[in-house]
Amino acid sequence: MPYAVIDFETTGLMPERSDRVLEVGVVLSDDRGQVEHEWTTLVNPGRDVGAAHIHGIRAADVLDAPGFADITDHLLELVAGRTVVAHNAWFDMRFLRAELLRAGHDLDHPPAVCSMRWAGRTIGAAALWQCCEALGIELVNAHTALDDARATSRLVAHLVEMVGQHPSWVADRDLSASFAWPGQRVPRPAPRTALRGAASDDPHVWLRSVLQAAWIPGSPEDEASYLLLLSQALLDRHVSVTEGRALQETAEAGGLTRETISRLHHDHLRAIAVEALADGVVTPEERVDLERVAAALGLGVPYVDEALAWAASVADTRAASTTSFTLAPGDRVVFTGEMAKPRDTWVSEIVAAGLASGGVTKSTKVLVSADPDSMSGKAAKARSYGIPVISEEAFARLFDAFRQEHAAV
Repeated sequence: MPYAVIDFETTGLMPERSDRVLEVGVVLSDDRGQVEHEWTTLVNPGRDVGAAHIHGIRAADVLDAPGFADITDHLLELVAGRTVVAHNAWFDMRFLRAELLRAGHDLDHPPAVCSMRWAGRTIGAAALWQCCEALGIELVNAHTALDDARATSRLVAHLVEMVGQHPSWVADRDLSASFAWPGQRVPRPAPRTALRGAASDDPHVWLRSVLQAAWIPGSPEDEASYLLLLSQALLDRHVSVTEGRALQETAEAGGLTRETISRLHHDHLRAIAVEALADGVVTPEERVDLERVAAALGLGVPYVDEALAWAASVADTRAASTTSFTLAPGDRVVFTGEMAKPRDTWVSEIVAAGLASGGVTKSTKVLVSADPDSMSGKAAKARSYGIPVISEEAFARLFDAFRQEHAAV
């Protein structure tokens, strides 16, 4: 009986609540455990990605990935007529059933051979890495769906040799192989896939997208809209994939030319230089901040020098009112995603300092996200309201500045 080994990376542990599949890895093998085919893809969960420090998947990686419903037919074709195996089958089969139910398929809990249970009975090991270590199986990238599925497939080959004729193994195997999976068994082309590492790490991809075409000149209102969005995007001195796409859409909708975009970027850098020189001194920290902004805009250090020189030449620079983004007592700050510092701790600290928290409303000052490209419901609502979405690191700097300014005397 041939096997289909499945592994999922997920946003969390509870598919019965709101956790979703992030990545699928499938390895098909013959009745002796010899590999016949492999398939994998990232999956857009339609929410935040959860514990990225464990699975290593960023929101930007799955923005253009297919949804689970898009891969359902192909996945069902892969497992049809095979014995499904998963390491900790209870976990993976719960997610598989939950995702299939969301995709409109009605099915019972699918049975699968649990390699973790059988490994515990035969070699005394349970965790996949322990099984691999005990049997000399190479596990290259743990918590990568395809590599975990590959390692589990090799484990299956060992288990077939050790217990393949055991009545309980045969019963588990046949029960899974005879399961009536939903959907038609008509071969279809494989769906589009998204792989790890495909999302560009180039911080200036958004900039090239904005500048790649020339449009009919827009109006001052269009320029103001673009500058406002740019200012929000650069609160954390980094333009995320989501923010970059929003800037591109704004530039296209406003009919902004390449020359206009370039001028607006220089204007933004000059505005920050004016703020830095408001007290007549540019501190090393302010200089570093200017260079970070310039780097995010694709501008070099000479542009920082030019911006500072321009700011110094502006009359009444010291009296210029600041346009920097700051927090004020009573401002609502909302958090989403798994933070380096627990969210409850953040909420306790900001409330004690005079800020507010809760859900996202139109009066929210800023949304702090573990990943600025988060697809959580809070992030989607914040973007619809035009509320900045910034990183935890950026908020920590804003919060430190707020506490220094409003510290009790």
